[in-house]
Amino acid sequence: MAQAILPAALKPGDRVGIVASSAPEPFTDPAWFERGLTALKAQGYEVVVAETTTQEFGYRVAPEQQILSDFHGFVTDPTIKGIIFAGGGKNSNRLLGGLDTGLLAQHPKVIVGVSDPTVLLNAITARTGLITFHGPSVVWDWGSEALNELTARHFVQIAGGDVTAGLLEGASLTVLRSGKAEGHLVAGCLSAVRNLLGTPHEPEWDGAVFAWEDVSKPIELLDATLTHFRDQGVLDKISGMVVGELVNCEDSRGWNVEAMLHDLCDGYSFPILTGLPFGHTSTKYTLPIGARVQLDTNNSAPLQIIGPWVS
Repeated sequence: MAQAILPAALKPGDRVGIVASSAPEPFTDPAWFERGLTALKAQGYEVVVAETTTQEFGYRVAPEQQILSDFHGFVTDPTIKGIIFAGGGKNSNRLLGGLDTGLLAQHPKVIVGVSDPTVLLNAITARTGLITFHGPSVVWDWGSEALNELTARHFVQIAGGDVTAGLLEGASLTVLRSGKAEGHLVAGCLSAVRNLLGTPHEPEWDGAVFAWEDVSKPIELLDATLTHFRDQGVLDKISGMVVGELVNCEDSRGWNVEAMLHDLCDGYSFPILTGLPFGHTSTKYTLPIGARVQLDTNNSAPLQIIGPWVS
């Protein structure tokens, strides 16, 4: 990974750009989207919605060059202090080839997403060193009819640089395999991050702590996906693994995710924690991708963000 670049902290009163990278969710769920904008404004942010964000182009919001134009426009706009992806989808990787990493490195700012956009977040961090943020989306999280208080509070704390938020206090984690690890964080939706394997945008795995989650995948499909990571050498390189609280990932013939991990990861020694609320859960911690984290299963707070993530 390139040398870490810290974005400026995002504070209430700052202008935040809203972009959609894939599915036209603001178009198909306008009430949720508007609630999300209102909730962000209630936190004190001024929101600016990109032109393509509310459009529809089949199963995407717009052709990739138009989305990239809006995204890069927010990157270079000095009045925009942060960028939040509106929702998810399945085709954010269409944007990878057009990312202007030079612009991103020259204009570091807080960039936040969840689910499919995590393919972009990890690519940006890998190619530029810019810390990005796995956190709440406009439609699903901020737009929820019952906004989760912890989700909102932790985002504001992390984006604002509150170092106490790095302790992840209150996170109920299960130790699947004990041990200690320290390294930079790679975090995302497993099926999205898989799209980076073998590409120029692949994360730096050496010494990484890999935090992953997913939604609506049976255990045998998660097995197949993790096996792809294994066969690409990822499991030989990482120092630790954190598995998120999975959503609608059904057991397969009596095997749950813990049984699958015990079997698949049997030949490795890295510590494994499970049950971290991030990703597709309504309660989610905001995680800075690229920041240093510490995993210690003997600690009362077994996962901590220890490195700086904003300037």
